Amino acid sequence: MIVLNLKEIFERETRFEGRYSLSPQDIKFPPDIGEIKEPVEVYVEITRDDRGYNVHLDIKGKVELECSRCLEVFEKDLSQTKNKHIERYPVEETIHLSPEDLDVSFMEEPDLISLEDLVREELILEIPMKPLCRPDCPGIDSPHLLFGDLEDRREDPRFAILKNLLRDPEVKDGST
Repeated sequence: MIVLNLKEIFERETRFEGRYSLSPQDIKFPPDIGEIKEPVEVYVEITRDDRGYNVHLDIKGKVELECSRCLEVFEKDLSQTKNKHIERYPVEETIHLSPEDLDVSFMEEPDLISLEDLVREELILEIPMKPLCRPDCPGIDSPHLLFGDLEDRREDPRFAILKNLLRDPEVKDGST
């Protein structure tokens, strides 16, 4: 786990930057969302201001998702560049938020940032609620996806009895 102690870092420097390669095990991506199979490359740059820390993240990585229409597994590129502001939890009882405050993250522990947690959060936010393998995905109702090639489709013998019942007029009337 990569934990950055910002208090120690900014006692010596005015700006911090680093490159990291986070393994899928480090990120601990929730399995019900998708699966990261390759390391995620992260460039992080942090500066300090009067309210907290400005964090610039450049993330390069991919995730395997399941299409919400056809259920096929596909790979989505999650590469992104993000600027965030990180600060301590507010101590006031009432907080008034401005639009800029929506990109603020709060530190659990004062002046400590877990890089894995920060990257995981950004990756999860990048995944659509209904992932699609492609915008024009026909979905699972497509006969091609349900039955493969239609010429190869054979009748299911388990339904032969039902088919015979529908064809027999005496059974329809209820008389035998």
